[in-house]
Amino acid sequence: MNNNNSETSTSLKLMAALSYISYFFLPVIFPLILWIVASDRPFVKKHAKRAFWSQLFPVIWVLVLAIVIGLYGAFNTYSISWGWMSITLIAVTCVIVLTSLIYNVACAIRVLID
Repeated sequence: MNNNNSETSTSLKLMAALSYISYFFLPVIFPLILWIVASDRPFVKKHAKRAFWSQLFPVIWVLVLAIVIGLYGAFNTYSISWGWMSITLIAVTCVIVLTSLIYNVACAIRVLID
């Protein structure tokens, strides 16, 4: 019986870690599916929810940034002044995405180790 609990715990940890690692193969979608499907497993549900939100934030940021740059570029005739701002915003976006990636990998490792 104890071995069965150990296997269940391991499979739950693996599912929770996969929700974070899905950043590489199916970001946002896989944690959302796991969050919905694992409603009877609170451990997996908690980590899938965290992975979902931590992966959704950079997506929202990139979409807002693309809309802002696109709209401003469409209506601005002085593109030189906006060029540096675009480069700065893209650099901030890269930092946000990289931070989110590191956070998700660290959370997956922490789930597997604990």
